Amino acid sequence: MLRDGIDRLREWLAVEDPDGRIGGSGDSIGSPQRRRSPAAERERLEKIAEERRNEDP
Repeated sequence: MLRDGIDRLREWLAVEDPDGRIGGSGDSIGSPQRRRSPAAERERLEKIAEERRNEDP
């Protein structure tokens, strides 16, 4: 009974995609604030590494 209700709800909420336009890469969607280009990430890591090298032991 519960399964039938869930199946009906899924059918009711389903979005038709006759052109096959709905697709995904499978990657999770992240916040734009958390996205970084490889160059920016490399620069950030280099800065952290330099700061660690400059710390007093």
